[in-house]
Amino acid sequence: MPGFESLLLGEKTAVVFDIGSAYTKCGFAGEPGPRFIFPTEITQPNGQARHLSSLKTAKEKRKFFITFFHNLYYRHLLVNPKDRRVVVVEGILSTTELRDIIADVLYNHFEIPSALFAPAHLVTLFTLGLSTALVLDCGHTEAVVIPVSEGYTLLNSWQADQLGSQAIYNSYSELLIKEAFVIDQNGNSAPFANSPGNENLVTTNLLEDLTVRTCFVSPASRAEEWQNWLIAQTTGESVAAPKVAEDYFEYPLSHGGYSKRLRIPSRLRELSCECLFRGDNDQITLATLILKSIQACPVDLRKPLAKNLVLTGGTVNLPGFASRLLEELDRSLDLTDFTSLSALRGTFRIHQPPGEPNYIAWLGGAIFGALECLPGRSLERSVYLEKGFLPDWTTVIDTNLSGSTERPELTRQ
Repeated sequence: MPGFESLLLGEKTAVVFDIGSAYTKCGFAGEPGPRFIFPTEITQPNGQARHLSSLKTAKEKRKFFITFFHNLYYRHLLVNPKDRRVVVVEGILSTTELRDIIADVLYNHFEIPSALFAPAHLVTLFTLGLSTALVLDCGHTEAVVIPVSEGYTLLNSWQADQLGSQAIYNSYSELLIKEAFVIDQNGNSAPFANSPGNENLVTTNLLEDLTVRTCFVSPASRAEEWQNWLIAQTTGESVAAPKVAEDYFEYPLSHGGYSKRLRIPSRLRELSCECLFRGDNDQITLATLILKSIQACPVDLRKPLAKNLVLTGGTVNLPGFASRLLEELDRSLDLTDFTSLSALRGTFRIHQPPGEPNYIAWLGGAIFGALECLPGRSLERSVYLEKGFLPDWTTVIDTNLSGSTERPELTRQ
């Protein structure tokens, strides 16, 4: 426990942060799970919440993180930031600007002794003891597929698209407006689209709560039945809809001081998730992202990657997600774009991590933060103040090249 540090260790347990676009996980190294998981936002003096994604300028983001980390350290973790090393789990597509702002706030404002910025896809593999795997990070805004071979990231083979939980929220919102009913306190119902002021009801919090409480991913065969039924509704054909336990369910809400309820068709629980597997105008799905990434890898790595799929991110928690993904991978091999991968049919396997997918990357950072090599891998505050910036692999190469005409010897970090 961080409150009872061992005298033999000589220093206190490191703090681990995983700052996501929607939620932040924080806790201490060596623990089996994060202490706290809460939205990446701060509450302003006027009581309104301000989310990280709403900030535009670097000045606004720096001010945001000063307040945000202050709340983490002094209201939740209850530790002194000057006494503890920090491990920050970051996404591979995180912007350099955001990375530098976080480092500036931690080193200069909170005066932490050292920090390690660990790639989320690599520390995720620590939890499974894998060195070769294909990591699918399906988070709030996007889905990212990153292949890793013997601990090295294959940067020329990654794929990404906006197929995160936000895509489900958008789909759910459109379906609610078209098909849901609003029931007032007197029991009178009216179509959602025809009731004035209902557009204010569809908030991100409502869509998130509906998704978490009600949504699930259908098997491929049932999804095809729903697709045939939807087509029949437009053509006038007679096609039976898949069976559901109840045709509608009700969701309570409060608006304008009156108690109202949403009457939602049960099929929306399944149809709202189909955007991840049905494809957009470019026919991009989660399955095609994975297959494109594998296709861009060397031939001898394709089968090992297919046999070692690792899923992370909050969207992966949807019931039926993993089994549907395996079905879609085999089905997508029939597409002409992936004929070269036909030998992979039936070889796809998904690992079961020792934790929930939404915090498995944090857990990997907690494992790394408990290792004896952490001080040697971290950037000390004195070094940061001397250099004035957070070194990245691109800046390291540029620095080496500027001082010598010889090709630098790059070692594995």
